[in-house]
Amino acid sequence: MTSSALAEFDLFTAKVLQRDSRVTILASGGANEFRAHLRNTGRLEDLIYPGVTVACEWKKSGKTDARVIGAVDGGSYVLLDTFVQEKAFGEVLEEGNLDWFPSEVEVEGQVSFQGKRFDFGFSTKKGMGYIELKSAVTCENGWASYPDAPSERGIEHVDLLGKLSSEGHPAYVIFIVTHPDCDRFRPNGEVQPEMVSKLKCAREMGVKLFGIKMVLTESGKVLLGETDVPVSL
Repeated sequence: MTSSALAEFDLFTAKVLQRDSRVTILASGGANEFRAHLRNTGRLEDLIYPGVTVACEWKKSGKTDARVIGAVDGGSYVLLDTFVQEKAFGEVLEEGNLDWFPSEVEVEGQVSFQGKRFDFGFSTKKGMGYIELKSAVTCENGWASYPDAPSERGIEHVDLLGKLSSEGHPAYVIFIVTHPDCDRFRPNGEVQPEMVSKLKCAREMGVKLFGIKMVLTESGKVLLGETDVPVSL
């Protein structure tokens, strides 16, 4: 695990009272109740529920008072915020910490193709390449998984990446594993069997599938862990 932080937050812990919506929770810290923004639209049923401890940072403005950065599961901090995951991955690319990714390429965030937005794009001699991140926060018996709810958007991304790869464009799906107890990844076939078949098809078409691990510490640092987490389909 790298010692330099990809991101750092001034965290405090609170208890979830209820999940108001996909993106908002009601929480209590001491004698105070407040609403916090949850930047992860997954179901998160194993991580966000009444009574669970979450790691938050205060906000200076907006409709909510705080932002949920992670949840505490069995004493471990789990990074939930997908915006933080994306920004941290951008730092990883910039620092050149991935042996399996081409070096000396110009990377830009949030690129579009045929009306679909990908998290990153990069220029190569073979043309424009595309990267899509998928947040794999669910953990069961050491396995991280995605998705935790059926995702048509995810299917569309995988389909388009397969098409792009078949046309010669470098294409990647990166699974961001953030639960400290997980050291391998597999798609959640119980939740969405189609995702498994789509990923298999995409890989056959040349799409590269990788997992990387990011760890949120109690002190508020996001650290890079294993950069080649085994991916099993």
